[in-house]
Amino acid sequence: MITVKALNKEWQVKDITFAEKRNLHTLNSLCFENQKINQEKYYEMLETVRNMAGYGTGTDNEKKLEKLSMVQVDTLLQTFLMEYLGLNSAKK
Repeated sequence: MITVKALNKEWQVKDITFAEKRNLHTLNSLCFENQKINQEKYYEMLETVRNMAGYGTGTDNEKKLEKLSMVQVDTLLQTFLMEYLGLNSAKK
């Protein structure tokens, strides 16, 4: 498990493999087309992050997300993504 600090709290996320990190990197890259964000691909990617992190449908962790606004959920999932891709500025 990895501890990620976000929204004034510590969150536990599953550690993922190198191959899964590469997959997320690819999905993240595909969100950008002609210097614009493809919102459908972006939200599909965030759902992939949610599942990989252990907060998918039917999990105990999902209940923690239910207490947040949708904007907060998106912010949290984006923070998880940055952690997985090694882009968490707090650790640099």
